[in-house]
This record gives sequence, C-alpha cells and structure tokens, in this order.
Amino acid sequence: MKNQPNSSEENKEEHSNTTDDIYSESRGYSANQQVLLVENANENGSSVSSTATLNELHNNDSKILSLLKGNAKGEPTYTFNGLVRELNMHQQSLSRSLKRLVDLGLIEQIVHYGFRLTNMGRNLGITTSSRNNNNKDAKRRYMQLAQLHMHFTKPNIDSISSKLTGRWFGSLRWVGKIEDSAFSILKWKTYDNSFGIKVTLMNGSLIVESDAISEQEIVEAVKIIPKIIAIATESFKEELISQNSSRKGLALRRMHPDFIKTEYN
Repeated sequence: MKNQPNSSEENKEEHSNTTDDIYSESRGYSANQQVLLVENANENGSSVSSTATLNELHNNDSKILSLLKGNAKGEPTYTFNGLVRELNMHQQSLSRSLKRLVDLGLIEQIVHYGFRLTNMGRNLGITTSSRNNNNKDAKRRYMQLAQLHMHFTKPNIDSISSKLTGRWFGSLRWVGKIEDSAFSILKWKTYDNSFGIKVTLMNGSLIVESDAISEQEIVEAVKIIPKIIAIATESFKEELISQNSSRKGLALRRMHPDFIKTEYN
C-alpha cells in the first residue's frame, strides 16, 4: 500500500523549502581517472571524449549524464528528487553518483534549481536519453491536454518559468526543466511516480502535456491546468503593466524634464 502524503503537504502549491543536497556517502574516483579527464582537456577548456573515461563511469553515472545531456537545443536542470523520479534510482545510489560526478567536474549543483552538466560534462561522449526506459514507461506517451495562445516574448517565458519553477501542485512534485534561448520545458511527477506533467513555454503559446493513462490520473492532471494557466497569465499581466508604467514614465519625463528633480532646502 502506497504511503499517502498528509493533507497539508497535498495542498502545498509553493516552492519547496527542502533543498536537494548531495548526501555525504560517496565512492570517489581514483587519482588516475581524474588526471585522465584533465589531460584530455583541449586548449579551449573543453574535454575530449575518452573511451577510457567512459568505461570507468558506473552505470548510474552514465544514466545521470545521459538524462542531463538532453537534446542539442536545450540544457536540462533536475533537482535531486527529480532525478530520483526520472531515473527510478534509489536515493543512496543517486547521492553517491552525484558526488562522484561533481568531484570529477562533470556536473554542478545550482542552488534552488538542481544539477546540470558543466562544459566538461557536455563535451563527454555520452548519448542522450529523454527518459528512463522500462516496461512501465514504455506504455506511456505524453499527450497534449491544453494549449494557451498568447504572445509570449523571451522575458515573458523567463518570468513565467521562474514563477513555476519549484512549485508543487497537489500530488505533483517538481522535477526539473530544460531551457533554451527560444523555449522552456518544465516537468512535474506525482509523489508515487505514477504519471507526470510537462509544460512547454515558447513564443506564442503554452502547451500542457501529460502521460496520464487511467481516468483518475487524467482527471488529476486536468485539475492542474487552470492553476498553471492562472500563474502564466498573471505573470504576463504583470509584465505588461510594468512595461506600460515604464513607457508612461518615459513619456512624462520627456514632456516635463524637471519631473524627476528633487530639491533640498
């Protein structure tokens, strides 16, 4: 029987106060392996793919690097708990792998956001992986649930992404995001890892997708849509008000140059 979160946690829709820290347990790499990575760095500071280095990586290390590499157009960032849910990996095993990869300089931890690849990690010859392939996930495909058409600019996308990052919606927990110059993809999964929601922000639209299958899962996913859209539209409105205020202030200063002067007796 699955453990159910208490009611106060279930209704929590704000940034989590818990940090995704690396646990102290680790199995460090040998000095030779660390030297190997350093010696394979070229004059531009980027690491050159090394078969020897890749062979030394543990299986879990490769899974993490593969997920964090994402695709060529985006830079994924995942929280500790997000990696647990995405990779179905035990926390102890994940913490050891993260410690190794941080010590090797292949990943870094960004406070309040999670883990991402360093330049050295991006240039390592790891194949990309969008999700963990197992029998359960093989039956699930993300399907579009809703689309909001609005003229989102890059500042709008960044603002909305910032307001959604780290939030919990009912049983859906924050996982991580993939960001690029033209879009942001934000991801959540339920506390029991049964299904997830993905929000894509791009110029002109907001798209909500889910891999929910059962009627109960779909109903739960659909309930989140108005909350996400409300946050997006509120953020968009704030940006418009701020822009209009700036324009009015500029026009007023042009009409009355002495408007911003302050006199002291």
